[in-house]
Amino acid sequence: MTSDTPQASRDSSAASTGGRDRGRTVASVLALLLVVAAAACAAWFGYQGYQAYFVQKPIQDARDGAIDGAEQAIINVTTVDPKDTAGWKRRVDGSLTGKAREQITSQDVSNLNSMITQAGPQAAALSSRLLRSAPTEVDADDGKAKVLVYVAATSKRENEAGVTQTMGFSVSMTEEGGTWKADDIAPLESLAYQDPGASAGGAAPGGQGTAPAGTPGGGN
Repeated sequence: MTSDTPQASRDSSAASTGGRDRGRTVASVLALLLVVAAAACAAWFGYQGYQAYFVQKPIQDARDGAIDGAEQAIINVTTVDPKDTAGWKRRVDGSLTGKAREQITSQDVSNLNSMITQAGPQAAALSSRLLRSAPTEVDADDGKAKVLVYVAATSKRENEAGVTQTMGFSVSMTEEGGTWKADDIAPLESLAYQDPGASAGGAAPGGQGTAPAGTPGGGN
């Protein structure tokens, strides 16, 4: 009897101590898991933040800048007031660079002015309205992009109904000092289509003939 009591007490004490040890072990494991989970979450959110600010944002900015620049370049090229060819040239020069700008020279403006003078009151004005656009290539690192732009171009003589036709262009863009400019413009003749509201005797597909004869800026 006297020998059994100390043994039972020792067993109970050992069991209690083992339980506390297991409890401390489980708590330590849970704490470690929480630390690992917190570190993983911090790393994931940090990665997502880096992606958004340093990767995705520059690409999105380049995409938006290239689209805006391409749209403005085509609007400028396809909007010609026969009474203000100097203004047209100034706007074009501001939105083009490289090969595209070299293709529209002062001689072109001089020739245009001569034809407008010869046409007199019959000289047609060319205006355009943006229909749609979409980038096909964007390289934010090199500041290069390609954008498809479609406009509804209207050729109108005074006191006459205008003739409207859709014109499509593939515009190569480059970034210069934070500004996106067109450095090459190619017409998409095979993809252009006649505006349903245009007269049956309108210009040929591809936008050729919508501007006054000899008008620069047909996308070449």
